[in-house]
Amino acid sequence: MLFATHYPLFRKLSCLWIVAIVTFGFCGARRSYWSDKPWINVNSSDIEDGEWVKVLCGVPIDYTGGFCRLYRDESKVPLKTLQTQSYVCEFLLSSRELLAGRPAGTRTAVRCDYTLQNYVSVLSDSSAVVVWGPAEKPELKMSPQVVMLDGKVRLNCEAPRYKASECMVYRDTIQVAQTPCSHRITGKKLMLWEPVSLFNEISVTCEYKREGWDYIRSDRSNPTKILVVDPTRLQISTNQTNATFVCDVPARVQDFVFLHTGGRTLNLEMGGKLMLEAIINSTSPFNQTCRSI
Repeated sequence: MLFATHYPLFRKLSCLWIVAIVTFGFCGARRSYWSDKPWINVNSSDIEDGEWVKVLCGVPIDYTGGFCRLYRDESKVPLKTLQTQSYVCEFLLSSRELLAGRPAGTRTAVRCDYTLQNYVSVLSDSSAVVVWGPAEKPELKMSPQVVMLDGKVRLNCEAPRYKASECMVYRDTIQVAQTPCSHRITGKKLMLWEPVSLFNEISVTCEYKREGWDYIRSDRSNPTKILVVDPTRLQISTNQTNATFVCDVPARVQDFVFLHTGGRTLNLEMGGKLMLEAIINSTSPFNQTCRSI
């Protein structure tokens, strides 16, 4: 009877005891996962000499009166110090500050920590920034200057003074290849990610990396124009069995290119005319201007 009289109270105390265990359990879990280690982030991992980079150092608590400290590589002396105002400290570094007297073409690691009165946190992980060094722009030579889509063109990206380890090839601003600096490349590769028509006049540039230097690359070469021809885009309509079709091409075309496709011969002649001739024996030749699809 006594147990029955006090049972409601016993049930309430049991519930409170369970709630207390759950609450302290979660609090303990939260404490076990909390870390005083700051995080670090850079807005760009690659900059040119003369440019700036923004570095963010995040602290795990929102406080004022403490300090964020930024370090370069393995140095124990802070490169910069900022008084904290919130969870994040924002540092702005020039390429000169990152290089610290070293030549451009150098990779620098940055880390941070924070202090509050006598407390000093652990260091963050490191984040790398490369200050790219310049090199003289190369000269780009391509031959022939007219190529079929499945054909190949010889590309030479010539560095004026330094030996190059590899070269990057661009169509306008899009990199289409990373190759040896003397290389044969297909018209199809040059047209990568570009809609293809019958005649495709494109602008090609190149740059090189200096051998022995991981972070030295040249300026872009002057652009070279090249014409990529896709003969499958040729649209022809005639009843003749022996015919010649003539297409106008850009006037700057000077090279000679030919391609055999089945029973037809495709010629791109000096002076800028595209000739398509049927080889089936029949009546007199028939001339007609061709059209691109």
